[in-house]
Amino acid sequence: MNKYIKLMLIFLIILAVSSYLLSNFYTDSIDSDENTMIISVCTGDMRALETGISVYAGYKQTPLILSDKKLPEQLKEYLPEFIQQNNITKIIIIGPMNVDEIINLQRMVPEVKQVNGNSIADILTKIADNTHDINNETIIFTSSDPMAGLLGAYTKTPVFITATNSTYNSAQNLQDEYINYLETHQIKHIIIIGTLPESLTKQLREYDENLEIITGADSSQVSINVIDKLKKDGYLNNTTTAYYGFYGELPTIIPTVIKDNAILIEDSTSHADIINYLKENLIDTIIITRNQQTDYIQMEETDYISPEVIEKLEENNFNIEYLTRQRTLNEATGLYDMKIVTLEQITHNKKQLGELNSNNTLKSHNSIKSNPPLISLLDKDAWKDSNNITATVTHKSNDTIILKWNTIHPYTWTINNQNNYTQKSDNGYEYHWIKESNVWTEEYLYQNNTYYTVKWIENDDNTWTEMQPVKNYTWSYDGTTWYCYDDDKLCYYIQSSTAHQN
Repeated sequence: MNKYIKLMLIFLIILAVSSYLLSNFYTDSIDSDENTMIISVCTGDMRALETGISVYAGYKQTPLILSDKKLPEQLKEYLPEFIQQNNITKIIIIGPMNVDEIINLQRMVPEVKQVNGNSIADILTKIADNTHDINNETIIFTSSDPMAGLLGAYTKTPVFITATNSTYNSAQNLQDEYINYLETHQIKHIIIIGTLPESLTKQLREYDENLEIITGADSSQVSINVIDKLKKDGYLNNTTTAYYGFYGELPTIIPTVIKDNAILIEDSTSHADIINYLKENLIDTIIITRNQQTDYIQMEETDYISPEVIEKLEENNFNIEYLTRQRTLNEATGLYDMKIVTLEQITHNKKQLGELNSNNTLKSHNSIKSNPPLISLLDKDAWKDSNNITATVTHKSNDTIILKWNTIHPYTWTINNQNNYTQKSDNGYEYHWIKESNVWTEEYLYQNNTYYTVKWIENDDNTWTEMQPVKNYTWSYDGTTWYCYDDDKLCYYIQSSTAHQN
């Protein structure tokens, strides 16, 4: 009997401690201060959640990181140093995250909180219900447009996301959580950013027959219309800075935009109209938040700011700054780089990460003979680049090699012959390498369709010229490290660890 009572007491103690820990872990609000960082899940069925969360991170000027349920390696390696240097004592996770990731974050800071729910609508209404310094008279609806986050952050107005089925596309009807919120709070003013299905718009008119709809022919026009509303309503004055970027990264930029009293422009095709608008509104500094295509060493998805846009901005005498690294592996690593630079910007006003050695110039050492840089990576077992991304090389056979970067999926290389290589990813992207004379042609293919071509030319001094469509780089190899130069300036390097043993 005594043994039974003791076991029951132990069980009750464990249950009480567990309940206490859980009650202190889960929360329904974003209660942040200057030592807080927010991590929002933005993939799977939480895709576009980040736009709703950018409102709270924005007006509180809290660093915002976008993540999968598993933190990307590039961010995971960077965070401990950032947390220590900036005295981050609290992390708020929004959305579901893997348990091992949560435990790892709990090791870094004294306090970790999580706002979770069954859906995006569940999470966003829960946060709005428990945030007391927001606009309680208006709700902004959007399928996923980041400009809704900007408007919400400047005006402290909740943004409700209607995206569904793990896409950025809107559901046809309002989710029950949104209906309950509108009715409970007796919302009378509703703003739509972008375009929503007619069936959903009709539902919203039942709560506000004079719906305010802010849309446009393209994303840049939506940006202009949102900015004009902010100016008209007195939220933007004496603004001289514009952030210019692509859809995916914009929510994480919003805290920095608010801090800088800046505007935000989403990239589209009507560049001339944007330039005229920027000049008319006395903008003198443009901060680019996405890489150009020539920045990518091996691009997959064609997500980039066109070099033509940069050229037009420069021709019109705008001061151009960047929240990107000059060179990065592809669009995925470029996004991680941008998130890191953005964290530095909002905490330290630092738009660049560690400049490379200015004394290392193309003329400072000789190059030894080798295959083009990306093919020569197969001759060693391990590499690390200037962006702290590592790679391992595994030889499956004499003609099949696996190259795995720690931040992106692996590539399988097949040596067809000494003048013909094939490189494949696991998501449909391929690179075909063909040598003629001293030139390697690298064709980028997706589902057997060529969408980009880069040529690699071997020079008489054993350096290699990487010929992108609108820009060239020169690579030099000393047997251990590949150095990449823009003209005579070092802009990237990748260093080997060991030689492959046949």
